[in-house]
Amino acid sequence: MKYENLKLPATKPENYLELKASLLVEGVNADRQSMKGLGVSFKEQRHGLFGWDFDDHAGTLLPDDFTLPDGTVVQFRMKNDAPYKIKQKNNKRLLYKNEIEICEVNWLRRPEFYNKKTSQGYNMPEIGQVGGEDCLFFCYQNYCSHFSKNKQCLFCNLVSTSKTYNSVLKKKTIEAIGEVAGEAWKEGMARHVLITGGCTTAENETKQVTAIVQSILKHTGLKKLPGTVLPSPAKGDSIKAYHDSGIAAIGYSMEIWDERLYSAVCPGKAENTSHKEFIESIESAVKIFGEGNVYGVFVMGIEPKESFLEGVRVISGLGANVVPFVWSPNPGSKYEGHRAPAPKWYYDTIMEAAAIVKGNKFSSDDRNHCYKCDGNSLLHDALRIRGI
Repeated sequence: MKYENLKLPATKPENYLELKASLLVEGVNADRQSMKGLGVSFKEQRHGLFGWDFDDHAGTLLPDDFTLPDGTVVQFRMKNDAPYKIKQKNNKRLLYKNEIEICEVNWLRRPEFYNKKTSQGYNMPEIGQVGGEDCLFFCYQNYCSHFSKNKQCLFCNLVSTSKTYNSVLKKKTIEAIGEVAGEAWKEGMARHVLITGGCTTAENETKQVTAIVQSILKHTGLKKLPGTVLPSPAKGDSIKAYHDSGIAAIGYSMEIWDERLYSAVCPGKAENTSHKEFIESIESAVKIFGEGNVYGVFVMGIEPKESFLEGVRVISGLGANVVPFVWSPNPGSKYEGHRAPAPKWYYDTIMEAAAIVKGNKFSSDDRNHCYKCDGNSLLHDALRIRGI
């Protein structure tokens, strides 16, 4: 992509997709002037689960995400020496690469409920946060049992993030989660939810999630909750239990498709859930939740292109969606200091993945997950380019 040829404000969607890949892989920074209004008018980072930035910034307020001119949502991944910088100029926020002006960008507006407290006195953004433009995110427990045994996934910085920023409550009450959801829906900030937590005991987690979903339904007045629950890998009877709770979709954090690499990168998770069990569980979940309402979640960029695309081919062939998050070597993870593949690798690979998904032609319900909440993934944007 030749940045000198990008015209402000309009350009081809393909170029915005490659630009997004570059921003996620190489990081971005912003000058003080462009960040005026952050935490008041514009949404700030809250670190609900992981830290995605390249550099820690405890005590410094940063944007959560921003949009490109075609509506593409990009997660803000701060890197002090990034080639990309957002600057304020003539009442506009402009994105530059090495002093070359690329396009105008916009921060996302801050939800009104971020200024409110629950009936128990908790600050609402410490309970739930809006991801992108319309996804209400709840991490019901910032804990993962694999860390205590030093068997956490090598790319994960859940514990480090929690200690560094301390910007959310580690454990949230069921009632508080419901109240936050009620406020988010009332002001029109939420279109769907993503509910997750660190790996824990399956039986207790199923009961906890069921209670959370019921609380959200009560406070929002919804009969079925649009969105996805992403628990410890759901198996057997727990799949139906999640479905019966009232949540519309379920996700499986497979992380890596290649079996041997999965065992090496995710040692604790691999001991509890094998590659084969993931596939069997996803297949069962599709039968219960329906095609398009199950998600296989991957960390994109750690394994070779061929094995990743094979995973996309198999999972989407089962009638499930794929959500591949763009990997960045986050501080506090065992992969800290490594490098992700080049942006062009991501662009080429995700366009091939989009062709595979489009070819399977099953119905994907964007009420559960969409490009507006997908600032750290590229597949929805690639599917838009391919007409989906």
